Amino acid sequence: MTKEISIQIACNQLLNELNDIYLFRHFHVANEGKRSVQYLIKLKKMGFRAGVPDFIIEYPKGQILYIELKNEKGQLSNSQKLWKVQSKSLNTPFFVVKGNIKQCLIEVADIIDNHVPRRKSKKY
Repeated sequence: MTKEISIQIACNQLLNELNDIYLFRHFHVANEGKRSVQYLIKLKKMGFRAGVPDFIIEYPKGQILYIELKNEKGQLSNSQKLWKVQSKSLNTPFFVVKGNIKQCLIEVADIIDNHVPRRKSKKY
């Protein structure tokens, strides 16, 4: 079974490459891992939200979409399910991409191709 971190790294590399073709920017919110209770309290005061998707992709006209990555056996947590429901009510595209690295790369590329415009000229 593929580790989710390997899928995230591969998909980030793909998004970096696709950025030469499509007009968008993306980022990952470091929301995984164990933290002390005191640090979680600080993060929450700073705006931390459980369930934030793995990638946030911004494209022209202020549009965004979310991509949550899961390995073959991965499941959404309750906070991720809530984020998905709230995204639907806000009409913000939310995608759950699940599988091995190859399957996830194909699906992420399809999402970008179907939602994000191509660049008209060279980057910058």
